[in-house]
Order: sequence, then C-alpha cells, then structure tokens
Amino acid sequence: MDDDLLVEILTRLPLKSLFRFKCVCKEWCRLISDDDHLRRKLPLVTSAIFYTLEPDLTEEPRYACTSSDGGLRGCSLTFFPFHQSSTIVDVCNGLLLCYSSLLSAFHVLSPATRRWRKLPKPSKRSQLSILAFDPCNSSEFKVVSFAGWVEQGAELEVFASDTGNWVEHQVHWGIHSDAMSTTMCFFDSTLYILAHPNYIVGIDVTSFGTCSKIELPDPIKHEARVGKSGGCLCYAHRDGDQLKIWKLRDSNRGEWVVRGVVSIPSMVERSHCRSASFPCLPPQCKFMAFHPQREVVYLWLAGKMVGYDVNEGLVEEACELGKEMERAYLFRIWLFPFSRYMSNCLADVQGSSHCT
Repeated sequence: MDDDLLVEILTRLPLKSLFRFKCVCKEWCRLISDDDHLRRKLPLVTSAIFYTLEPDLTEEPRYACTSSDGGLRGCSLTFFPFHQSSTIVDVCNGLLLCYSSLLSAFHVLSPATRRWRKLPKPSKRSQLSILAFDPCNSSEFKVVSFAGWVEQGAELEVFASDTGNWVEHQVHWGIHSDAMSTTMCFFDSTLYILAHPNYIVGIDVTSFGTCSKIELPDPIKHEARVGKSGGCLCYAHRDGDQLKIWKLRDSNRGEWVVRGVVSIPSMVERSHCRSASFPCLPPQCKFMAFHPQREVVYLWLAGKMVGYDVNEGLVEEACELGKEMERAYLFRIWLFPFSRYMSNCLADVQGSSHCT
C-alpha cells in the first residue's frame, strides 16, 4: 500500500490504537514513529480527561481516554502494581505523577503505554509537586518539588528523567508566597502559575534561574485559568454570566488584548445543553481547557465537552462525556497530537508494553 494512503488511514485512528499498531510490522512502526508524517496531518484531539465525581471528592480519581466511537472510555491503572496504595498528585499531557506514602516514593505513569517509573527519594519533604512534560518536543519529563517557601520565592528540588537525579534550586518570583495559587500549566519549557490578585508567574524549568512576572489585565475571579492558545499565553476567567478571554500580545510590556467575551446563557441555548433529568435547572458550565494551536476554548455543558471558536464565534461539539460525567469534577484535559515522544516516554523502564 502507498505510504500516503496508509498515513491517511492511520490518522483516522484513536491515539491508543496508534500505539498498538506500531507492533503490526516494521513498516507500520516506521510510519507511525515518523513525526513528519503524522504530526503534520493529525489535528490536536482530546486525548484524555482526569476527573473525580461530585459530591464525594474523596472518591478515587478516574482517568479516561478517547475511544474509537468519539466518546470517553475509562482507563484502568491496574498495570501499575502500587495503584491502590498511591495518590495521584499531578497530571501533565498524558503522564500521571503518583505518590505512595506506604513506600515513601514518587512514580510517573503513562496510562497510554502502560509503563511506569519509580523515582529516587528527594532529600527534602515535598510540600507541592508538579509534573512537567511536553510530548510535542521531547520524551523527557521533570518533576518540580516545592520543598520550602521563602518570603518571595521557594526552595525547589527538581528531578530530570534524562539524568535520573534530583537537583536543588532556589527561585525568586518577586511576589509574596502566600499570593501564589495552585492554578498552573506547563508549556514551552515554562511553568506558569496564577498569583493573587492579578499576576502570572513564569518559571523556566530548563535553568530555574529565570522567573518572570506578568500583570494580568483583570484581577483573578471565578474559574480563572492560564494556558496556551493559538501559540500565545492566554488568560480566562468567569465573570458572572460571561467568560472573558485575553491573549498576551507583548510579554515585555505586559500588553494583553481581549480575544473574546462569551455569554454563558447564549452558549447554553446554542448548544442545546439542557439536562434531561432536571430540565428546569440551569445547566452547569465549567471552563475546561484552551486548544494549544487554535484559538478555541473548551467548556463543559451538561455532559458534553463543547468547543468554542473565539475567532469565528462558532460552537462545535467536541465530545460526549456520558451520563456519569454530568456530576464530575474535572481536573485536567489534554489535547495533543500523536508523537514518537509520547510513545517513547518511559520506554526503558518498568511496566507493560503498549503492544499488549
């Protein structure tokens, strides 16, 4: 079969199937592993959602991957032998960071490839641990452990998967540490953190010698989020019945431009998102994610994940989340293209092969 025709077929498969079909033959493995073939053709798709159910937030968190029917399917973590004694402390672009108090150990898992890696114990106790992984650029990952706070900064220990070691750092971000929130995201080698009342702090994870402070265009309000959209740093929050979205035009001058103001009631009506169980009640609406490449935001409306194109003002249904998800509390959503970096991550460590 012609390579171009085969690639056209492969790009229509769900992410999990692509991992498995690398094992069909050497030719398929070559094509699927070639980023030039697939990344140019594959659009960013919803690859996974990490969530727990309301109102019992103490229930074990769940992880779901996209399925061939366009919905979500629960992803079991039983391939990881310590899953029952571990707590998921962070998630980033398809990887999970777990901590087992019984073993006093961190583990990084890849549910898509069913692999896991035990990390050496850091020298200091972690107060907050963050996972940093970008499957578009590298198969390596970092774990950032906040070991202590100083007046306007923090003491860190950072684990790098390529060296296998923890290294101590100290960062100074120029804002009182009590103002730092736990709302953050990682992309382009930078960890961005929202800081009250109106700042974003950026920490460069390649050197940890550089911290940037960017003033927000509006004080942080309900459901505030920071992320990458259309290749730029963006900020959004909900103000009453409106979702306001800004894009950073000039980081040096801290210049923001409004990219969109979305009317939540209007979005609900256009999306026909009324709950069948409680049609008289206003449906829940939650901000879920930015699309990293397109100027699209994703909202959760009554069991549906709805994409809204900020430029065109168009609503598109991205994914049916199912009945159970109507009472879910979303932690993270990932959208990324298939990449050899994703399939090669944790390739030389413990766990089941993705070919099983």
